[in-house]
Amino acid sequence: MYKSSSAKSWRKYHNRYQIIGVKCKECSKKFYPPVQICSNCGSTSLTKYSFEDGATLVSWSEVHAAPIGFEYQVPYIVGIVELEAGEKMTTQIVDIKLEELHHGLKLRPVFKKIYPDGDSGIIHYGVMFTAA
Repeated sequence: MYKSSSAKSWRKYHNRYQIIGVKCKECSKKFYPPVQICSNCGSTSLTKYSFEDGATLVSWSEVHAAPIGFEYQVPYIVGIVELEAGEKMTTQIVDIKLEELHHGLKLRPVFKKIYPDGDSGIIHYGVMFTAA
């Protein structure tokens, strides 16, 4: 991992700290991650929208061979979750055993540590999901 400034991270990666997408002002379709143009009606009139109602587990897998910087977390669970309006996102599933997971499990977002920038760098946090 490379070292970066905490203020830069907070400004640049606000989606890492909240589940914020956009909502079309014309047709009310919601998007996560945010888009610039509505794929439903073609409008560019979009407003920020916060997804807060939780999610449903669609698919999951246990990771045993992690990328550089995440070796200390092995094994961990990643999953595809469906947000309130049908948007899907890939995220880490935490604080639940693999055997307890099932399709349709209700999940809620939690704010957790993702990784540190070296021994004395900033600690990156983000949204993950756990059982509701």
